[in-house]
Amino acid sequence: MEIDIKQVQRRELDILREVMALCGRHGLRWWADGGTLLGAVRHGGFIPWDDDIDIGMPRPDFDRFRELAKKELPDHLALQDYEDIRHTFHPLLKVHDVRTTFVERDFAPYPEVHTGVYIDIFCFDGYPGPGPERDALERRRRRLGRLAGFLRAEKADLRTPGQKLRYGLGAPIRWCLPYNWASKKQEELFRRCSFDDAAWINECQGWVIYPARCLRETVTLPFEDMELPCPAGYDEYLTVVYGDYMRLPPEPERTPQHDVAWFSMERSYQERWWEKE
Repeated sequence: MEIDIKQVQRRELDILREVMALCGRHGLRWWADGGTLLGAVRHGGFIPWDDDIDIGMPRPDFDRFRELAKKELPDHLALQDYEDIRHTFHPLLKVHDVRTTFVERDFAPYPEVHTGVYIDIFCFDGYPGPGPERDALERRRRRLGRLAGFLRAEKADLRTPGQKLRYGLGAPIRWCLPYNWASKKQEELFRRCSFDDAAWINECQGWVIYPARCLRETVTLPFEDMELPCPAGYDEYLTVVYGDYMRLPPEPERTPQHDVAWFSMERSYQERWWEKE
């Protein structure tokens, strides 16, 4: 479904302002992350075809925000916590505008994952340096990740005979364990290494690993009509993620990253208006 990307970006900026205000009231640390950081550095604002905003927080601030947002966000905004919903495999928070509809196609069958226009909030934890401790953590992370995916899966998600066989054989495990058992264990695993003391930092439970020096300090960079805190080591940070990050992608790749099933700036996803059309 085609979206009005300029309208989406303007609404995301409104959401970000509310998040910034909450963080400011409580002294929470945060910075522009992912495509938002790249946009700030390369474009002075949104990547023109980007359809979301990403920010990052150290684990202590992420946990504090997680609790405060449920109490202090204005009525038109809601926090979607990955631990409260079954059909998601991404350990992040979303703050979304409940007056709108922005439902990704992958989540269309699962109403509990439906949202309005949103911004993403990623958690950053400390991480061991190269060596036996990191290797052991990686092995356990991968095992728990596979189990988390298995516990959260539905039969409708399975595409190959092997997946369907494993799903059937593992039914007793799903009867015994709650869907979020493994993801909570993953979170416990990553809490063991302090963000503030580690020489390495990992994003979102092992997705990307950075030298901690990239994130110890922030600088302020322009972003549209705002200024955002950004990692002072953004050059090294962006190189880890994107390589030659100042080079624009080929024209065919300059498209929004989310495949949207239903979109509206005027109607709430809660109304399930698409079922009436």
